[in-house]
Amino acid sequence: MERTTKVKDEVKFIYIAILCIFLVVLGHFVLMKDVAYSAWAEATAAAIPFLLIGLGVAAVRRAANMDQKNTSTD
Repeated sequence: MERTTKVKDEVKFIYIAILCIFLVVLGHFVLMKDVAYSAWAEATAAAIPFLLIGLGVAAVRRAANMDQKNTSTD
């Protein structure tokens, strides 16, 4: 199977994966008993899934654009 993406392009997605992991861990810390009843914690816990969905959609679109760019220039 021929490689269609550059390693440099793939490494950029590692940063997105690390950010997603950070958001999931942050969500677990926000929902701890000591913090869960704060007003900012409720807003943060509600926003995290939408951020994760947005990051996923953006990553897929970026990957599709990179793949299209790399296959058309060959």
